[in-house]
Amino acid sequence: MKKAVIFTVLFAIFYTVINFSGIGVTGLLKITDGANILDFEFGYSEEEAYDMLTALGEEGREFYLTKIIPLDFPFPVTYMLFYAGWIALLLKHITQSKRFKYLLLIPVLAALSDWIENIGIIAMLRSYPDLPPWAAATASFAGMIKFSLTALSIAVIIVLLFVFIYKKSKQRSKQNGA
Repeated sequence: MKKAVIFTVLFAIFYTVINFSGIGVTGLLKITDGANILDFEFGYSEEEAYDMLTALGEEGREFYLTKIIPLDFPFPVTYMLFYAGWIALLLKHITQSKRFKYLLLIPVLAALSDWIENIGIIAMLRSYPDLPPWAAATASFAGMIKFSLTALSIAVIIVLLFVFIYKKSKQRSKQNGA
């Protein structure tokens, strides 16, 4: 339980910094008058990526590359540990079966997808205005995988939490009825 709490705190800190601090997205939005980052898009074409990067302006692109991207490499580790930690903890209390251990791969693959997305975004930011054709396609696809696997991680935790609550209430019913 201690690890799950530590992973939760670590994730919350990084989430807050990357999304709501002056060195994160909030800082970027002030510079760009509301133009946002590719990381928040669920799929985009090369033209859409170019338009978004253009909307950021030179200062926004530099901020994205030097402030947000460096935060966005450790951030996937924090959410991977958060999701995997809670999945592992709930599984430990629900079942002794090892067959469910593969659920732990979902947040790991989400984090890997996030890093691949970041590599594509870095390539686009460094080469702007001449975006490498592979970069937008790779970043977009990896971002969609990241979003999907993150949503799946959350769904797995919710299902496991309901199973845990159900099992606990059933145990309490047996104890009170005996």
